[in-house]
Amino acid sequence: MMRPGILVPQPALSLGGKIRQRRKAKKLTLSELASQCNISPSFLSQIERDQAKPSVGTLHNIADQLGVTLAEFFDDAQGNNDNGAAKPAAPLAEIVRADRRKVLVYPNSGIRNELVSPDLKRDIQMMRVVMPPGESTGDVPLVHEGEECGLVVQGTVEVWVGDEYYVLGPGDAIYQKSTIPHRSRNIGDTEAIVIVAITPPSF
Repeated sequence: MMRPGILVPQPALSLGGKIRQRRKAKKLTLSELASQCNISPSFLSQIERDQAKPSVGTLHNIADQLGVTLAEFFDDAQGNNDNGAAKPAAPLAEIVRADRRKVLVYPNSGIRNELVSPDLKRDIQMMRVVMPPGESTGDVPLVHEGEECGLVVQGTVEVWVGDEYYVLGPGDAIYQKSTIPHRSRNIGDTEAIVIVAITPPSF
């Protein structure tokens, strides 16, 4: 028997478990959410049971329909050790150390989004995106509010914006309205690294 006053920690939810939890909190059925995301109920069920790995675009669609950011589906890479202690007054500038970035790694591709800006409570979001060779954001284009600009630091990336196609190399930059469907792929044989600024934040 559990003794009074003893709190047993609950196991962390998987990506699929978090999606299922959010869906139920929104009182949506599998069929309703699947329809909103243009995927089949069986595929959504597999995602929730961690038997299928959604593309970047599909994850974005699910997050949008559930009214959450992608960051809520993933844990911080280093974790935030907030023990409830009083926080000091906000400094005039904030430093995000390389080993303290919040990180989102897409489960099916290994694409790594590192949040360079402090958090999502700002007017602009900046990320360092690392894309393995041959990997892409998927066949489902990304669509979200705002504007974005990407600067290729390393590698060769192809980008589709609507019906337009571009190939970018080191030093090349691209600006676009985020409401236009877009997707990208690393077409080189080394990791592609892209610095991306987005407003408003949609991590």
